[in-house]
This record gives sequence, structure tokens and C-alpha cells, in this order.
Amino acid sequence: MSRTRFILVLIACGLLATLFAVFHPAAEEVEEGEPSNVSESELKLYIGVYTAMQDDHDLVIDSAIKPYHMSLEDFRQLEQRIQSQPRLVERVREALLEDRRTHSIFAGSAATPTPAITPPALKKTPQSKSKAPSRKPK
Repeated sequence: MSRTRFILVLIACGLLATLFAVFHPAAEEVEEGEPSNVSESELKLYIGVYTAMQDDHDLVIDSAIKPYHMSLEDFRQLEQRIQSQPRLVERVREALLEDRRTHSIFAGSAATPTPAITPPALKKTPQSKSKAPSRKPK
């Protein structure tokens, strides 16, 4: 009797789990609509601000955006629009990396390390004693 009860409880749990999985809606992603477009000039402005901050690590964001006559709030909105588009994030990353490469003191001298070519091991062939050249001491 207890074995039958265990099997029935197991089946009931399985059915409940199946019903829960089927009829319980999963969290749906809410689309924010089409991401707002970022113009090429806005992208260059954004890259320019971060390039200036890379060049001068003491530069704060307020000072970096001052030459562009932009408020911090407007810059943060631009930043959010750029970061919502992975393609633009990658373009910014590449531009900043390229800027670092051109300004690096190691850029010209440090090439990608390559492993040294090791000479092939010399094959040792056993020489017979009769063929070995005899050396006479002088």
C-alpha cells in the first residue's frame, strides 16, 4: 500500500510540475521599440570625450564635455543610446583601442611575440667501431 501511495504522489507531483511549466507564462522581454539613432557626429563626440579622458586621467567628465558645449545629462543620454546598440559599442571600443595603439610608446617596438624556432633535433645514428675515424694524438 505504501509503495502505491508513493507512486501516486510522484505522478501527482510530476503532473503539477508539467502544468506549472506549461501554463505559467515565462517573463517576457519588453521591447523598447526601435533604438534611437545615433548620428556619426554624436558618435565622434562621444569617442572624443573618452579619448580626452584616456589621454588625461585627471580629466573629469564635466571638463571633458565642456569643449562640446553639452550638459552632463545630454551626454549621459547619448551614452545610453550608444550603449543600447552593441554595434556602436564595438565601434567605440575599437576607436579607443586604436587611439591607445597610436599613442603608446611600445606600439612601434613591441610586436606580437612569436615563439622562437627551435632547430630540429640531430639524429644520432649508432656508428660501428670499425667505421669510426681514428684520431692519432699529435
